[in-house]
Amino acid sequence: MAAVPTNQNRSQAPADRRGRGTGGPAALASWSAPVLWRFAVIFGLTLPALPICAELPAPVNATSRSGQFAVRGLPFSKPLANLAPTSAVSYVRLDPMLLAVSAETVKQALLFALDLRDQWEGGILVTLHPVEKDGEEIVVASVRYADGWRYRMDIPELVDRRRLIDSIVEVLLLEMAHRGAGERRLELPPWLVPGLAAHLISNTPERLILEPASFTLKKTKFKEELAALREKLRAGAGITLDELNWPDSRTDPNAYEAAAHLFVRELLRREGGPRAFASMLSQLRNHLNWHIAFLRGFGFASLREADKWWTLSLMQFAGRDSLALWSPAEVRAQLESILATPVQVRHTTNQLPVTINVPLQRILQEWPLTEQPALLRQKLQHLEALRLRSPQPVVELVNEYHKILSDYLAARGRTSAGKAQAPASTKLLLTETIRKLDECDLRKDAMSLTPPGTPVLSNSVRK
Repeated sequence: MAAVPTNQNRSQAPADRRGRGTGGPAALASWSAPVLWRFAVIFGLTLPALPICAELPAPVNATSRSGQFAVRGLPFSKPLANLAPTSAVSYVRLDPMLLAVSAETVKQALLFALDLRDQWEGGILVTLHPVEKDGEEIVVASVRYADGWRYRMDIPELVDRRRLIDSIVEVLLLEMAHRGAGERRLELPPWLVPGLAAHLISNTPERLILEPASFTLKKTKFKEELAALREKLRAGAGITLDELNWPDSRTDPNAYEAAAHLFVRELLRREGGPRAFASMLSQLRNHLNWHIAFLRGFGFASLREADKWWTLSLMQFAGRDSLALWSPAEVRAQLESILATPVQVRHTTNQLPVTINVPLQRILQEWPLTEQPALLRQKLQHLEALRLRSPQPVVELVNEYHKILSDYLAARGRTSAGKAQAPASTKLLLTETIRKLDECDLRKDAMSLTPPGTPVLSNSVRK
């Protein structure tokens, strides 16, 4: 640790860079040790033995305004070139004092986005170390003590700006989730950190991460920029909810980041969205599976319902071309799931209820007319989401189911006028609707018996 060639320049610039009238080791000794190492690496010089350790300043300790972040590292001195960083530079040089301010800035932006007050419990120790290799990772660790959880971040002095923001958001979310938790280390949804980090970056007018020689020219009115996000989503094949929840090595990182950004943005835009995020984080400690905390926090009945909502949100934001189309077999499986209704029945009075799937025709025949509209409207919403991912000509069958249910709801509203007992006209409507549904079911069942590429029968070729 006496000398690290890859370190940033931490000492003062030499008094005379031109070195007129001097030469040899005496001239070199007038230069600071980190500067000499840079020139040695660039020009292949052989340096004499120098008391480098004496040149390095003492480590600096800095604490953020709220006291949650404690940063320790060597101070950053004047850079070799007096150049201010630009937005095109992805790497930032870190200084302990400025990093403490930056971490607090990210924290306040996160609290504002989630509509939360600052009630932190676990301290975060941040250690800056010299760069050892290219692409060095940021280490985020959580440790359980007798009085609660504590967190540690080990960060290289030169790091990618986006990775740094992601890591600060991650450790802050972990701290929020572990409040009042036991000894079990909690797991965050994989889309939460990249999605929230991208949302903060796109919705914060000031620079989140400060660095030496950075400054603000002028404060202007800020407007969230969504054009680039929309183009990224349109360029990709569309990320499904399953791919958001379980990314793998085949997932495109850029497409995943864009999808996570939109997913978090749309969740925040839901009614009570920020409170739902806080609810999900607080429920993580109560469930081994984070999916349950997600569903309960945001009020989704199932992942299937959440997937339908995500499909509609993606289509409305980026257009239908941004969605990945499913195969006919996948569409058929989704159709069967949408049309069937799970109900609990008892075969005997002493027997526990069992869940069975009841076909839609039976629901129309046996359920009271006053209880049918709510269920049918829900199925119409699911069919609308399904047809966005259905290829031709399978989408025609999905549209036919949608039309049958829409026509039934509209006609039943005109004939029954909300009465519990169905008049004769409603019985005729029911008979005709069931007949059409039976015909569509035959076409649906034929989808699994025909080889790939065989067109699905349309209405014009029915018997």
